[in-house]
Parts: sequence; structure tokens; C-alpha cells
Amino acid sequence: MVCQPASLPQSTPAGVTTTLDRYIFRNVLFSSLAAVGICAFVLLVGNVVKDLLSALAAEQIDLPTFLRLTLMLIPYVMQHALPLGLLTGILLVLGRLSAQQEITAMRAAGWGLGRIARPIFVLAAIGAAVVLWFSCDLSPRASSNKKLLLIDATRTNPLSFIVPREFVRTFPGYVIYVTDKDGTEVRNLSLWVLDENKRVKAYVQSRRGSVEFDEENSRLLITPRDGVFEARDQKAPGDFSKNPQLGRFGEWQRVPLPLAEIVGKGTYKRKLSILTYSELRQELAKTKANAEGLSAREVRLQCTKIRYTMNKQLSLAAGVLAFAFIGVPLGIKMQRKETSANLGLAVVLALGFMFAQLLIDWTQKRPDLHPELLVWAPCLVFAGLGLWLFWRVDRQ
Repeated sequence: MVCQPASLPQSTPAGVTTTLDRYIFRNVLFSSLAAVGICAFVLLVGNVVKDLLSALAAEQIDLPTFLRLTLMLIPYVMQHALPLGLLTGILLVLGRLSAQQEITAMRAAGWGLGRIARPIFVLAAIGAAVVLWFSCDLSPRASSNKKLLLIDATRTNPLSFIVPREFVRTFPGYVIYVTDKDGTEVRNLSLWVLDENKRVKAYVQSRRGSVEFDEENSRLLITPRDGVFEARDQKAPGDFSKNPQLGRFGEWQRVPLPLAEIVGKGTYKRKLSILTYSELRQELAKTKANAEGLSAREVRLQCTKIRYTMNKQLSLAAGVLAFAFIGVPLGIKMQRKETSANLGLAVVLALGFMFAQLLIDWTQKRPDLHPELLVWAPCLVFAGLGLWLFWRVDRQ
């Protein structure tokens, strides 16, 4: 009697299947959440340092406003941190499972690569829905509220526009620089008066001066004292062959700097990047109607920018799925337990994705290149490469 070797099971009991699905889902979820937290923290700190810390140090905003503005940055950083965090979680978990031969055991039990990845794609679909909500609604609303909060903070503290040891170019036609400020008094005040072409037509330098707020007319009044001035030819300020007018003064005339156009809510125009998806659709319909009588070229250019912004919001969510497609086969193929190697790969892929998006951003002013379609190119490339790797790994 000849004994036949036992064959490997071609199917897995339902209970075991559910357990394995939960095992993969839970591991990828927890690893991704940890990675999202780290990425979000790094991005949040970078944006706080870039946008808010200097304003807090210059007393342009108070501490409660600083904290509120920081919270408003969270939706923006999350829409970028979540795709990177999910990719990192996939690479970490699948790299470890593959290195420990657990993936081999699953495939020996009859699971294909697509079946192994099913709980991961479920998680990726949830992540894509969350990013879609952030990018199309929550993040634009938070960015808009952040802008309005900054305007309100400036309105309540208008003297904060003058920041010591910084060149203030906020007011059209002027550049202001002071070394020290104590209440309304400033020291070492420099004031450049510019023409329409931003050429210097007058320069005032004083040892001291004052900055006052004219609430009735919503403007700042700068008064230089004890200084010198240089007035150039008004028609040709760049012609140095004409001797400028020089002189000294005890107190210069007050220089009015209007604030209404800067802090007035009525003149605040929201950028396309901080409009929600539904608001962008309304803006597109308004632009097509062309009530302002723009030229055909200007209408086409503006429509292209709006469509590009709309598609970019959608592509951020699609990027989560694209990262999942490429992360699954790469994680299995690497077979690495080391966190640093998998994290490094995730960073390289994410930077490549972001660099491609940055290049496409530059095409917004070229309607003939169809940037609203090009914005999908990184997602399609990553998804296509992921499907090819799926096929290669599944055949092994």
C-alpha cells in the first residue's frame, strides 16, 4: 500500500479567515496611527514655526489666539500626514510579517496576494474617505477661519504691524524698518517711499519716532523725529545723475498708512486653495457666467485654476489608495524587520509623490497642458506601478 503525501489545504476555515483579517487590519491600523501621529506632529511644528511663532514673539497675536490658530492647522497637516502614515504602517507590518514567514504561511494556505491585502484595502478606503472630507471641506474651512482670526487679531492690535528688526512691506508704497519699539515709541526708524514701479522716491531716517492708531479713519500714523531725509526726482527716481534733495528735520510730517484694505473683512478675498469643493463649483459657475466682462483668455485661465484646485482636493484622497497599491507588494518584497529601512522607503516614495505634485502646480497658468488632468498623474503612476508589482509578487 502506497501512502500519498498530504496536500496543503486549499481553503481556510471561516473562523481562521476572520481572525487573520482582524490580525492584519489591527496591526496595520495601529502602526499607521502611530506613523500618522509622528508625521502630523512634524508637519504641525514646521507650520507653527513658519507662520505663527514669529507673530507670537512680535506680540502680533496673544497666547490664546496662538493656540486657536495652531488647532486650525491640524486639518491641513492631517490631509498630508494620513497618506504617508498609512504607507509607513503598511511597509512596517508587511515587511515584518514577510520576514517572519507569516506571509509565506498564508500563501501556503491558499491565500493570494489580493486576499492577504483585502483588510489593508478596507483600511485604505476608510483613510481615503477621511482625507476626502479633510481636503474638500474641513481643511479649507479651517484655513479660511484661520485667516479671519488673524485679521481680527490685527484689528484689535493694529500696532503689531510694526515689527522690530523686520522690513515691513505690508503697506503699499512704503517699506518700514525700526530697531526697537516700546508701546507707541520707536527708535532708529527708516522709511522708504516708493512709486508705482516700486522705485525709491524718498527716504527718511530718524533716531526716534512714534506710531499711533487713528481708530476713526482706520489707519496708522507714523511720525519720524530727529532725522535726515533724501527726496529724489519724482519723474525719474532712478536717475542718480540728478542730485537729490537732502535735509535734516526735528519732526517730520505724519505719514498715514491705511488699514482698511488690509484688515477690512469686506475686502478680504479668499484664495482658491481655501475654498471648499462646493464653493469651488459655485466659483466655477460664476466664472463661466463672466459677469465681470473678462476676456476669453482670462476666463479660460481662471476656470483652469478652479478645476485644478477641485481635482487636487480629490486626488489627495486617491493618493491614499495609490499608496496602498504600491505599499503592499513593496512591503512583502522587502522582507525587512528594520523600522528604519521601511520608514526610509516610505519617506522616499512620499517625497517623490509630493515633488511630482509640485511640478504639476507650476502648470496652472498653462491651460493648454490641462493641469486639471495632470494632477492625477502621480496617483495613476503609483497605482500602475503597484499593480505591476502585485502581479510580479503574486507570481512568485
